[in-house]
Amino acid sequence: MRTDPSLIARLAAEIESRFRGARVTDVGLLADGRTAIALHSRRETDLLCIDVFGTPPLVTVERGDLPIAPEPGFVRAAGAALRGTALLAARARKGDRLLRLTFGTRSRFGIGDEIDLFAELVPRFGNLILVKHDVVVAAAKEFSLAENPARAVQAGGPYALPPLLAREAAGSGDAPESVLDAMSAHRDRVAGTDATARTAQRRRILLKRLDSRERKLREELAKVERKRERALARDELRVEGETIFAELHALQPAERDESKDRAAELFARYKKLGASLPHLDERQAGLLRALDAVEELRWEAERAGDAEFDDVERTAESLDGRAQKSAVVRPKRRKRPPLEVRTEEGSRILIGRSPSENADLTFHVARPHDLWFHAQGMPGAHVILQRDDRLTPPERDIERAASLAAFYSKGQAATKVPVDYTERKFVRAQRDAMAGLVWYTNPRTIVIEPRDEAS
Repeated sequence: MRTDPSLIARLAAEIESRFRGARVTDVGLLADGRTAIALHSRRETDLLCIDVFGTPPLVTVERGDLPIAPEPGFVRAAGAALRGTALLAARARKGDRLLRLTFGTRSRFGIGDEIDLFAELVPRFGNLILVKHDVVVAAAKEFSLAENPARAVQAGGPYALPPLLAREAAGSGDAPESVLDAMSAHRDRVAGTDATARTAQRRRILLKRLDSRERKLREELAKVERKRERALARDELRVEGETIFAELHALQPAERDESKDRAAELFARYKKLGASLPHLDERQAGLLRALDAVEELRWEAERAGDAEFDDVERTAESLDGRAQKSAVVRPKRRKRPPLEVRTEEGSRILIGRSPSENADLTFHVARPHDLWFHAQGMPGAHVILQRDDRLTPPERDIERAASLAAFYSKGQAATKVPVDYTERKFVRAQRDAMAGLVWYTNPRTIVIEPRDEAS
């Protein structure tokens, strides 16, 4: 099922028609990770369930009670803000996958307060954002401009609408009568597929493990940085020791030995701190590389389908440099060919779909003079542009490969993404790193719109 803009517009109209004026009694998190809003109207309570992280994102209505379970920060904030309000309006931005639910209260004088819940129903890049007076109150996923150059979503910051992504036609003669019913039917079909359900559960477990690992790495990084600051400030110890020696002549003979011992201690500490700097620099660099690997693996876990998830889990198990025994018995899969696009000019574009596919594509499939593409400074797929005649690819094919590299990256939702490309011979694997992490030199950069032309 495709959550195209025409369906989102009809979805908004259907929600408003069905639930306008309904009172919010609670907000909670369902066992499968969906956010649910309990709406009470006409002596009945329905759960408006929003799954912005599904593929595709879905909005469904179900009967039942919200579970009593620990709630993440966003769900707690949404509950505190929405409980007791009524649904005033449901709207969709024209030509986009953005659903806006407006909740509020009204006094007998007609004056009240309003708060918006924006559901960005973008496959693999969905988000739920609570906004009041154009300021972000809370978000299911927060990120800064450093993480996404196109826009930031952070509590306390201004809310900027996401860039328009839709390219579908405005309408379809085959559109279902009820979008809510169609989404519910689709979710039932997906939930009934054992492999997909198991992958979803494994994805949640892996993402939780990665969050824990990132937290520990950042704690250790903070300790290392504090030690580096002390080592960099060691000159104070040397100056103090030299001052003591310079003033020895003014001391009584009985005091000189004690002062010399104090100065020797300061010089020893100064020397020890200086000797520790190379080790601290090396450890800091290693921790930063490990954090990059976690970010890369989190993105791989979020984009992986059933066929790729075994590979992502195996990569996660080797993240510490040692294989771990897994409780999941994984059947061996035959090696698949990479995702391939043929151009009108006779070039071939190959795209990796998992960490090991990225590594295999770059170091076993690509030839030394083939062009290698990767989104700059962010997780993304390895993309190779090659020709059977080994001639230089035309500029049009270079732009197409760059556009695909941008689309198959964390910057997919941005309007423009910088993409680096270089000859494959200038790419090398990072030492002791997870599959697919590389260093490269001699890059050229093209800033381009992410476009999916591979499917």
